[in-house]
Amino acid sequence: MSRICADSSFLVALLWRHDNFHAEARRFSDRRSEDRWLWTPWQRVETFNTLRHFVRDVTPRNAMREADARAIIHRLETDVRLGYFDHLEPDWRNVMRTANELSVAHAFSLPFASVDLFHVAHAVEAAAEVFVTFDEDQHALARAAGLEGVIPG
Repeated sequence: MSRICADSSFLVALLWRHDNFHAEARRFSDRRSEDRWLWTPWQRVETFNTLRHFVRDVTPRNAMREADARAIIHRLETDVRLGYFDHLEPDWRNVMRTANELSVAHAFSLPFASVDLFHVAHAVEAAAEVFVTFDEDQHALARAAGLEGVIPG
């Protein structure tokens, strides 16, 4: 049984049926249902903020209504309370140190955003073994950090 940390691109795809990666996320989640899925404060902020921003997306086919975003947020919060995720709160000082160490070790050679750096550092500090994402840069950083990086597909 692995400890899996999912980034917002995966979590949104998993729960938003109009996301381009929804089918891949569902298949991966179904295959890994016996694993321990982690939930951290960083995932909460990043995922919920992403959902709130999707409401402003003007693409008619994929537009997310505020009610849709609120329903997904509520579902995730409920899933955490019901124990479908292991809620962990790593020490932020350690997360910041790990983020800096990852930056020192990899920022000259790998492209990644600071938010991706914090997400991977949080996964490392939460003792995740697997990091699942649809973001190729974040995937490369997770692998460089020693996690099993997975892009479902």
